[in-house]
Amino acid sequence: MISITSDPSRSLVIAQMTGFLEPADVRRFSDEKEAAVIAMGLGSDEYYLLVNTEGCVIQSQEVVATFMRVMLESPFRSRRLAVVRHDNLTRMQTRRILSVRDEADIFASVAEAEEWLFAAPVQRRAAHG
Repeated sequence: MISITSDPSRSLVIAQMTGFLEPADVRRFSDEKEAAVIAMGLGSDEYYLLVNTEGCVIQSQEVVATFMRVMLESPFRSRRLAVVRHDNLTRMQTRRILSVRDEADIFASVAEAEEWLFAAPVQRRAAHG
């Protein structure tokens, strides 16, 4: 399951992901994320994305591929993308998904993720998790 909220005061879209996902969930996530960005009056590279995957499990290769495709094809690219991930087993899978873009990283806590998201200046770097 994926739920999307936003914090317009920080130009932040927050995604909470739990359980085992299907490709349709990933496509819905992309649509809802874009709707949240539009609702804040923002466009590509004008918002931050925080994805909390603490409740997620290992995903199918089809879901991983769908996430990678969504990240590459989205017309609404985030300035930075921070993923909260505790489980070491799924960190490898998360790293693979994030490898398709820069300004993306993995963090052990929401506090660490937010600190990095809003640190200035934005420096282009690849995910290293």
